Amino acid sequence: MNIKTRYISLPALGLALLILTGCEAAEQSAQELFDETVEKTTEAARELVNETLADAMEQMNETIDGVQDDVDKTLGKPEKEEPQTEQEADEPTLTEEARTHEA
Repeated sequence: MNIKTRYISLPALGLALLILTGCEAAEQSAQELFDETVEKTTEAARELVNETLADAMEQMNETIDGVQDDVDKTLGKPEKEEPQTEQEADEPTLTEEARTHEA
């Protein structure tokens, strides 16, 4: 009976070792998946916060501009001209071109 137990014990130990190895691999895989999920969630949260802050700042700037315009009107200051875009600022005006060609 002792010999039968020995023959049964060896495969049982081998099977237990395989199960433990499989559990270790599964745990490691689960940990990697968890870490990846946390990283992606954190990045998504940062992007959302950045977008929200950018929108809030834009709205606040528009409100401040409106208040500044109201204050200027109340004080009787002339309205400001709209700032030129970079492209318009880079393009010389017709009178500047004429002066350049005359010189």
